[in-house]
Amino acid sequence: MTSRSTPSVRAVRSALILLVIALYPATAWLQEPAAVTPAPPQQPAAATTPAPAAEQSGKHEIRQGDTLWDIANSYYRDPFLWPLIWKSNPSINDPDLIYPGTALVIPSLAPVERAMSAPVEPAPVTEKVVQENVEPAGAVQAATADTAQQENTTVSSLFRPRPSEAEATAAPALGGKIILPEDTVKPLIDKYAMLGAGFVSEENSKDYLQGSVEDPTRGVQGSSIVSYDQEVYIVVRSREDVNIGDRFLIFEEMHDVKHPVTNRNFGKLYKVNGVVKVTGAKEKGVYVGRITLSFDAAMRGNLLAPYQEPTLLQPSKERQTKNLTGYILDVPDRKSISGQSDIVYLDKGKEDGVDPGDRFTVMSEPNPSTGVRRPIGEVQVFVVKARTATAYVRKSIDTLSKGYPVVFKN
Repeated sequence: MTSRSTPSVRAVRSALILLVIALYPATAWLQEPAAVTPAPPQQPAAATTPAPAAEQSGKHEIRQGDTLWDIANSYYRDPFLWPLIWKSNPSINDPDLIYPGTALVIPSLAPVERAMSAPVEPAPVTEKVVQENVEPAGAVQAATADTAQQENTTVSSLFRPRPSEAEATAAPALGGKIILPEDTVKPLIDKYAMLGAGFVSEENSKDYLQGSVEDPTRGVQGSSIVSYDQEVYIVVRSREDVNIGDRFLIFEEMHDVKHPVTNRNFGKLYKVNGVVKVTGAKEKGVYVGRITLSFDAAMRGNLLAPYQEPTLLQPSKERQTKNLTGYILDVPDRKSISGQSDIVYLDKGKEDGVDPGDRFTVMSEPNPSTGVRRPIGEVQVFVVKARTATAYVRKSIDTLSKGYPVVFKN
């Protein structure tokens, strides 16, 4: 099976769809009467998975060269949804090993799409009621008479002068109330994109994924490759107390990272594959868990780290007082360039005074004739390690490459 990249915007949508599926009975999407037809390929000439006929109604016969990744892309136009097809076909033990001639069930996303598009009941509005002391009836009548006389001697209410600040903040009329709706601010980057972004670090872990739990009902025989909603065994040696409900981040080593300028070793690039939640104990140091979030297939031997809820970044115009310069240390998947909404890794971290939310300006390579660099983008940090940081590309006017300088100036 071809390698699946780290999550992008489509991966975030996939994670949300899989979370909605978890709320349905196990066969909810398999009972959907509507036929599932493949999405038209974006590049017909280069398509590797032939589009099956519409009358196949949610069935696909595997052909030579097919992968679950390609089949999910053909039917859903989203390859990150391959775990849904795998889960709906329990005869497949290893998603990387599928054979020509095998008939696959292609579950419909219609019930999930309906659930995601269903109208949401509006949140209650926070109300702040300002009440006045009740005045005697005579005083109220006198005040009403005075007001009426003033209105008769002034212009129409459409042209009344703007009330003074004191009048604007005065208490409302008797029996009135002020409704103050709560403001909601959209975070700069989604929680799931933050979790799946990965990181560069010298850290290591004694805790790891042991493999899947045998499940005769699905024909799973302790597979070494696991994904969303599967039961797994995990080994935790870093601490004594592990409780039901504890969550761990599943991550794997990708490659060694060296500084693009100094060639100094900065550890390894780690890719995050998902989150596992502890559901029971098997023996001392070995626990049963269920994968509750999946960005990519996890494998036996993947490392574990205690889960920490990401702190969402909110828009802010304030900048802290710092003077930092560094470089783009690496980019995901060994890509040579990154653009807006991509992820980059910086060579500055907690030891250098970097905090989540810090924004760096990315500079171009020097002009060959003048040697002058120009600003070409801005990145914002959301994960901070000892010597490195993971940052989100807020904006760019050119491609951002490994080795480009980054600057945080007052």
